[in-house]
Amino acid sequence: MSEQSDTTNLEPVLISPVVSGMIRTWSEDETRLWSIDNPEGLAELLGRGRIARTMMPDNRSREIAFLDTESGTLSVQPRFAASDNADVAGSFQLGDPIPVDGDPWDELELALAHVALSAAARSEFWLVEQGGWDAPAQPHCLFAVISEDGAANAVMEAAPAPADTGVWPEVPSDQPGVSVAAPASQETIEAAGIFATTAIQTWNVHPWDVALTFGKLEDFA
Repeated sequence: MSEQSDTTNLEPVLISPVVSGMIRTWSEDETRLWSIDNPEGLAELLGRGRIARTMMPDNRSREIAFLDTESGTLSVQPRFAASDNADVAGSFQLGDPIPVDGDPWDELELALAHVALSAAARSEFWLVEQGGWDAPAQPHCLFAVISEDGAANAVMEAAPAPADTGVWPEVPSDQPGVSVAAPASQETIEAAGIFATTAIQTWNVHPWDVALTFGKLEDFA
């Protein structure tokens, strides 16, 4: 991660998870797939509650970065102006998409498992949705750790209900969605990566076509 660049040409963009060394950005005018000079560095920041966010409906939020298209520079800013977040500020150099090495779905699964652990520690829930500033309400996949009567459960919901996955339970075709739950543990929280990725694979999208939306558990409904 390099030092901050000139902010004159920066515009806010929504960003996908880092997968196979690439991310997708969504500005108001276009969406582009990019390679990144330091994918590991950016991946360690995304979904951890550390970088800037923009508000979405229903008191939810999405992480944003700031893109200079001319120079191919993506800048990130800390979510909170605290001294322990100073290391978040910086920039990444973007380039043309690169050939995919390995299975990008496996990388997305691992990324979402890490996000699930981090979100649970912050008492946040998250949804994986299609990327973009005007993304539809469906399809989506939701993860939360819900505490009730002294017991914490890891909960996954998907709409529409994924079919023929071998992971999600099969439900009647007229049922709008499906949910699964298990006592919360590191293993069941990390399993969010498997369930979410399996659902996304039924959406006819690529791993870079989705974005994460976050919310606080007190707003969960």
